[in-house]
Amino acid sequence: MDKNSTIQALKDAWKDNEEIPELFFENAIGLIQYFAVQKNIEFDGYFRTKWEIEAEHPMTFDDEYFENENRSELYVYLAAEADEDIFECLKYAYNLVNEEEFTRETLHREIFLLREQGTNF
Repeated sequence: MDKNSTIQALKDAWKDNEEIPELFFENAIGLIQYFAVQKNIEFDGYFRTKWEIEAEHPMTFDDEYFENENRSELYVYLAAEADEDIFECLKYAYNLVNEEEFTRETLHREIFLLREQGTNF
């Protein structure tokens, strides 16, 4: 998966969920997360390493660990901070559902807010 195919998948997802922006954004985070994982972007071993451990040793992490929306969002936001392609994909999705233009400042604010809520890996 590359930036162009991710943007195309986001466009298709928007067509399917235009009426429900929250659902679109949730799905968009999942698509961008997949793209970031494909690029081997990790933070504290989150995602690829954790999934590999879980595959070898089932029940090490509960379902909530991997289903936590805030954790997925934090991962995507941090990946966007580290990688320009991820940033562009996130910007595309964010701008579809928010009136505010997505900037580096917006990105840093969202990361701060998630961390303030206690979201971590």
